[in-house]
Amino acid sequence: MVAIDPRFSWSLSKEEELYWLHCSGCHGLKGEGVAGVSPRINETIGYFASTEKARKYIIKLPGVALSPMSDEELADLLNWMVDSFSPQKFPFKKFTKEEIARQRTEPLWEIEKERLSLLKTLPQKEALSRSWKKFRLDSSP
Repeated sequence: MVAIDPRFSWSLSKEEELYWLHCSGCHGLKGEGVAGVSPRINETIGYFASTEKARKYIIKLPGVALSPMSDEELADLLNWMVDSFSPQKFPFKKFTKEEIARQRTEPLWEIEKERLSLLKTLPQKEALSRSWKKFRLDSSP
């Protein structure tokens, strides 16, 4: 039997709670990813938030585009993820609920093809490509 003191309070932000509920099952509690299931975002999301094409990619991912979260919640969550998981601070334009609403209407289904194309264009493309290759290699039997 477990007893929880009613004075105990979780100190999770709204965005952290959304991440734990909707994202951590695949991307891990700290964005470390799960080999063969989902890539690590704790070292990559900042780069993906740095260009318009990559931002669209993030929003169109099925887990994002088809999420039950509101556009505003998704914008807040994505901004929190960039701020929390990027190894360095990125001067990125904050996601907005309007941007989310506009882009999430057509989910992306050829995820790997689009990701590989983007990896060639992003800052730090060598490091990002190594991270993606490691994810792919770790997932092989």
